[in-house]
Amino acid sequence: MLFSSAVFIFLFLPIVLVIYYGLLKPSRALQNGFLFIASLFFYAWGEPWFVLVMLLSIIVNWALAIAVDAFRHQKVAIKLIFACF
Repeated sequence: MLFSSAVFIFLFLPIVLVIYYGLLKPSRALQNGFLFIASLFFYAWGEPWFVLVMLLSIIVNWALAIAVDAFRHQKVAIKLIFACF
């Protein structure tokens, strides 16, 4: 599915927007979870292997963010974390 395809514009996008802004508006956590699932579904529609790449990227970025947060007062440690990746 491409951003310019009829399936995306007339089916996927309206469904995601109605659910996001209509049904899940009271809860930011549910909105974020839903967008996560919808994004993975969108990438899986085009090429299922991209979902694995996305999940790997999400896990690596999450781990790096945790490491940076843990060493936020030590500028040298943060630079080393980024230098390793």
